[in-house]
Amino acid sequence: QVIYGTVALRYRSRAHLGQKVFRRPAGVDVTRLKTLRRAAAMCGHASLIELVEETMDKLQLKNVAKLTWEEVKRHTSKDDLWLLIDNKVYDVTPFLGLHPGGGQLIVDVAGKDATSAFELTHGEGLRYSLKLLNQFFIGVCVDSAGQAEPAEPQAATPEFLATLRSITDALHTFDEAKASGEAQGILR
Repeated sequence: QVIYGTVALRYRSRAHLGQKVFRRPAGVDVTRLKTLRRAAAMCGHASLIELVEETMDKLQLKNVAKLTWEEVKRHTSKDDLWLLIDNKVYDVTPFLGLHPGGGQLIVDVAGKDATSAFELTHGEGLRYSLKLLNQFFIGVCVDSAGQAEPAEPQAATPEFLATLRSITDALHTFDEAKASGEAQGILR
């Protein structure tokens, strides 16, 4: 029951351009889905295996919503706020009141490319921040390059972008080992 309560996907489904937007399971570290699938297989729990595999498939980057910059930049209010970080889109509306630096920091970068602002404010705790942010991932922005104004005047550094992409790729492929700070050389 605990497993079902956690993974039974108590996510909100909303429509986007007539299609259902799949939400990551709230509070679930998606890198643990492989572990859950192995445990369900060892127990012979076919319906749980099916549920986990279906969830993992929906969370693959190839299956997520493809959003335009025009759509992303319309979501800038405290009641409906999306962030663009490295062409990935996150609906962080439910997180505004929980952000350690205050929700206003997030509101201030909405409607812009927040990648450089994310680097400036999350460098030390990048792995944790990305795992948390990943819960709010809703899709990729297909046309933000050259259109989205950066939230900060200086661009994100190539080193930061490489680490950011390595961790987010690992999170999207459920690779728990590569999603760690140790694997990225951030922590020792």
